[in-house]
Amino acid sequence: MTEYHRLVDRQFRELSRGYGGAEAVTILRNSRLSKHLLLLRFIARAWPGPPAEREAALSALADAQAQNRAAVDEILADPIVGAWAARTCRRILASVYVDVDLGHLGAIAAAAATRCGSDADVLTPARDGFVMLPTVGAVAVNAARHQPVRVRVRSGEVSVEHEAGAWYRVRRLRSGDAGYAVVLEDTDPYRGGHHVAPAGRLTDAEFDDWQELFAEAWRLLTTYAPERADEIAVGLRTLVPLVHGAPGSADSATMRDAFGAFGLTRPESGTSLALTIVHEFQHSKLSAIVDLMRLYDAKAPDTYFAPWREDPRPVGGLYQGTYAFLAVADMWHRLRTAPDGRAAAEHQFAAARVQVDAALTTLLELSSLTALGRRFTNGMRSTLDALHAIEVPDAVLVRAQEELRRNRVAWQERNGRAP
Repeated sequence: MTEYHRLVDRQFRELSRGYGGAEAVTILRNSRLSKHLLLLRFIARAWPGPPAEREAALSALADAQAQNRAAVDEILADPIVGAWAARTCRRILASVYVDVDLGHLGAIAAAAATRCGSDADVLTPARDGFVMLPTVGAVAVNAARHQPVRVRVRSGEVSVEHEAGAWYRVRRLRSGDAGYAVVLEDTDPYRGGHHVAPAGRLTDAEFDDWQELFAEAWRLLTTYAPERADEIAVGLRTLVPLVHGAPGSADSATMRDAFGAFGLTRPESGTSLALTIVHEFQHSKLSAIVDLMRLYDAKAPDTYFAPWREDPRPVGGLYQGTYAFLAVADMWHRLRTAPDGRAAAEHQFAAARVQVDAALTTLLELSSLTALGRRFTNGMRSTLDALHAIEVPDAVLVRAQEELRRNRVAWQERNGRAP
């Protein structure tokens, strides 16, 4: 009998309020593993490339799974592997596939064999002078771009044809005593897909800067939002450094197909990173939720004012932003009790609160929400109502409301229509 991933009413309710807990996030994470497996099955059945390469990769995956299924599941659940699988399926369906995408299956199989101590003999393409094994690392090779390179694994030991000698292991940012770690992914060829290009391999000094920021961000999360830290520790697996844009700018984005990963430029502080983690993980959660249930009509043509954006947003974009900024408002409220920066936190809390209120007011008026989507939106409203009950100085509230008013006017002038 087929088992389906389902959220019980309690989990649905808590997720709608902006949290969810480790148990619900585990369900979302496991649902994405199942999705990746289905995508992999489609790739194997619709495979338009050389069949011998497919059979070698699938055989190596099966052997690794027989050795250590949990380790293979961890690789196949990897968010960047999910991004590859979704992209490759779309290209096969559109008949615009390229062999380099298909060949990445060999790299995944070799990574599984390496992690499980089994054997593999597969081909995978060189990318800009490297062969990359997901969750393991990249090796420099003397091979032309996209040239197939043979990778052999024997009892977990890897040898790579045309190897140039330099291995770049996957590096992880560690929380300290808590034992939690996330991958800082700066080598995987499928780590891109954000609105900003991914950065190249970081130097050791740059990695150390990220490590310091992450340790501080995690301290803030566990100190001031421990419930949120608990669920993030279950679901967040990967951070992708992005190229900086204009001086002083900060960018972050979550790919819909990569649950538990997001890209970001290097933050200026641990506080900024903590807030970005909260914001982007909400996007991952909601993307996984809408895979399991329909909250709105994604094809509805109308677009709307989102206080945090300059462009009109479709219902899905407005829903995503509202869910993310509700969590940001809650996090700023919690940071008001931190020893430093109370005034800044108070202003940011008030500003985020009025922005989310405006967005929720719009959402609750939309006919494109399903019954489940309206229930979910009402859950967000209940959290916002609790945040509205928290007193802030009148001057802070007036400033936040004035900023929202200016945003509306600027949006109307920019887009030639009333919000």
